[in-house]
Amino acid sequence: MATYTQLSQTDIDYITKEYNLDIESFSSIDGGAGNSSYRLCSNERDFVLTVFDEKSYEEVLYLGELLLLLQEYHFSATVPLRLRDSSVVTQYLNKPLMIKEYIYGTVYEELDKNMLGSIGRNLAKLHLIPIPHYLPKQHSYGLEFFSSLTRVGIDPQYEVWLEEQLDILTQSIPIDLPKALIHGDLFYDNVLFLEKKFQAIIDFEEACNYYRVFDLGMAIVGLCRDGKSIDLNKVEALVGGYQEIIELELRERESLQMFSSYAATATSSWRFWKYNIDLKESDNFRKHWDMAELSQNISAIDKERFMQRVFTL
Repeated sequence: MATYTQLSQTDIDYITKEYNLDIESFSSIDGGAGNSSYRLCSNERDFVLTVFDEKSYEEVLYLGELLLLLQEYHFSATVPLRLRDSSVVTQYLNKPLMIKEYIYGTVYEELDKNMLGSIGRNLAKLHLIPIPHYLPKQHSYGLEFFSSLTRVGIDPQYEVWLEEQLDILTQSIPIDLPKALIHGDLFYDNVLFLEKKFQAIIDFEEACNYYRVFDLGMAIVGLCRDGKSIDLNKVEALVGGYQEIIELELRERESLQMFSSYAATATSSWRFWKYNIDLKESDNFRKHWDMAELSQNISAIDKERFMQRVFTL
C-alpha cells in the first residue's frame, strides 16, 4: 500500500518533541491500508508513528484506550507512547496519529503447527479480556456492510452473489452465540514472531464486540489458506491451540465452517469496496473474486469431514 501522508524530517521533529523523543532517522513502512506508518529510530530504541488517514480522532482515541487495556491485561500487542500531557493520541495535518513501541519480529506467510497453536492460544487470551464499552458491536465490513455494495453497478455478477450471501448468513447465524473483544483482521501479516517464537498480535483497527467464532473464522482465512481453499491440518492446529484456553461450545464448533466462509466473504466485500470504490486501483479491481472463491470453496467442504479433521471429538 502507498504511504498516504508524506512526512519530512521537519514534520517528524515537530511531532516527536511532544513525546520527548530524539529521533535520529526514520523510514516509511509499507503495508498499511488506510493509514501511513513510519519507523522512527533513536539511540535507545525504535518506534512506529502511524497517521490514521481514514479514521476520526474519536476512533483513534478508542484504539489508544484499547491498546492500554491490552497492556493492562499483559496481552502481547503494541504499546502506545504517552505525550507530555499523558494522552496517547494527538493530531497533525488535521489527522489523528499515535506513536507506539516498535516490536522486533518477523512476519511468516507460511506458519507451522506450533506457530499456529501459539496464535490460537493468544487469540483465546484476547477473548477473555473484558469487553470495553466503546467497542463497536458490529464488524466494520461484516453483514451490515454488505448491503451498501449490492446495488452499485460495478460488478453485477459479484453484487448478486454478495446479496445471496447476505441472505444466507442473515438466516443462518445463531444470534445468541458468545461474543468477545475480537481482533477482527487476524491475517498472517498481523502476527509477529522472533525465531518462530510468538511475539505479538498487531493492528487492532478492526477490533469490535462480536462473535468470537467469527474471529476464529477470520484467523482461518488469514492464517490457514492453501491456494484456493484452506488446509484443515493448519485449522486443526490453530483451533487446538485456542481450545487449550477456551473450549468452544458445541454450536460454535458446528458453525465454525460457516463463519470461516463468512470471514472470506467479508474480506471479499472489503476488497471490492477498497479497489473499486475507495481507491479505484485498476491492477486490483478484480481482487475481491479471490476471496469470494475461497468463501465458496470453504462452504463446499463436507461438513462431517471438516468437523472430524478440525475437532477431536
